[in-house]
Amino acid sequence: MENNNYIVLSTDKELKILMSPIRQKIIKIMSREGKPVTSKYIADKLDISPSSSQHHIKQLQQIGIIEFDHNEVINGITARYLRLTEKTVSIGQAINDDLTSERDVLARSILNKTYDGYKELINEKRQLLAEEYRKGNKLVDQLTGVVHLSTEEANELFDIIDNFIKKHSKASDNSHPYEYALIAYRADLNDKEMD
Repeated sequence: MENNNYIVLSTDKELKILMSPIRQKIIKIMSREGKPVTSKYIADKLDISPSSSQHHIKQLQQIGIIEFDHNEVINGITARYLRLTEKTVSIGQAINDDLTSERDVLARSILNKTYDGYKELINEKRQLLAEEYRKGNKLVDQLTGVVHLSTEEANELFDIIDNFIKKHSKASDNSHPYEYALIAYRADLNDKEMD
């Protein structure tokens, strides 16, 4: 289900489309590229058949995550380039329905994959990370804590983050892909006194 600048996954079918590990990999590949790619490029990156790549891409197009960008003629063959939509995808955590467990599985999967990439980088590139940190370059970081915000300030923070991410979602000559997972929630709503 689409809503202005958001795609809110509100049905079991929509959630299942995104739950597919192959489709999550397609999204990650396209995100890291930061520019339009072909279904053949995706197929080659994932070592799957072009028809399988096209099938998974069509599923993601169906829920609005991937869209057509342009055609290019390469050696007499028309190549169809696709891009990730510029809309924010929400798995619908705020929806009160019977799909809570499916949303939880999907959220955990996405967060775990991001954390696994973070952990792998720290374990395998510790020397490089230390050298870059000494130069003042933050190639990896994890921030946790609590900030105290009014509702208006929380809305402002979410908008700042959302706008910054959208502004930097495309690759440029001097940019590198940074994978992220941001979680923020109003912690006092979990307090027992609130029940």
